[in-house]
Amino acid sequence: MTGDGFGRRFAIRFPDGTAEIGPVVDLRDADAPVIPTGSQLRRAIRAGCPSRPDAPAVHAPAPGRVHAHVSRLASDTTIRTRPALAAVASDRGIETPYDDDLVDSIRSLRALPPAPVDDRELREARRQAAETGAETERLRERVATVRGRLAALRDAPSSDAEALTAAEASLSETTRRLSEVATERVAAAQRLSLLEERARTARDRRDARLRLEDRIGNLERMIREARVDAVADGFRDARHALVSQIRDADGGIDVSETSSDLVDALAVTRIAPVRAPVVVASDVAEALGGPDSAFDRLGAPLLIR
Repeated sequence: MTGDGFGRRFAIRFPDGTAEIGPVVDLRDADAPVIPTGSQLRRAIRAGCPSRPDAPAVHAPAPGRVHAHVSRLASDTTIRTRPALAAVASDRGIETPYDDDLVDSIRSLRALPPAPVDDRELREARRQAAETGAETERLRERVATVRGRLAALRDAPSSDAEALTAAEASLSETTRRLSEVATERVAAAQRLSLLEERARTARDRRDARLRLEDRIGNLERMIREARVDAVADGFRDARHALVSQIRDADGGIDVSETSSDLVDALAVTRIAPVRAPVVVASDVAEALGGPDSAFDRLGAPLLIR
């Protein structure tokens, strides 16, 4: 076993109180009366401590990003290799030329204040502005009509005093109403102008947000690609070595250097800074030469089941 074994030590406590410690815990030899299933072990690794009394507890460093891709190594393992390699590079702290731009873009997006537009309020403001405008024009025409009638009555040789009084009262009332509606029209126009300006600002901010979101998405894709490229050579070397080692071990695992999810997952594990335990099927461990040899070849803490 490599000298890094002490740094990869972890402990697993079973519900009956028994525990196993080491960089490698072979559950085939565990003293616990009931051995947890693989899914229970993976949940315990993700959850950490404390845990329920009836569930296993794993005392280990928190899983990194790559752990989700290699938490279980078995003959039927599947893996999305490129996302897994990007996670390896992230866990290794590999930087790319796009990191600062991404940070700045995310900061700009978070600093951009939301500017929601209430379309109903804007529609109502437009309706009110149109109605007050139409009513103002109607009253202006009414004032002109009443004023003309009043002038005619005053110029008549024998004017009807009652009709003249009624025309004067009508002109006064219509003029007063026109003044009120004209004031309402100004207020409605000002409110509409304010809401339209807010809507333009909201659209500008929405467009700016969409541009930033697109930029962030593009930068994230470029960062993933750069990270994959940064670890690709190491991954290929690890994969080639593991294929030879598995064939030499003659552990009954059928692998191909050109296509095997299991070999991809093993190579990802080998080049990743894995600190949380990985659940390994017993036939995979044997294909790697046994528990100690599997640890040496993968460089990760292992729970063999």
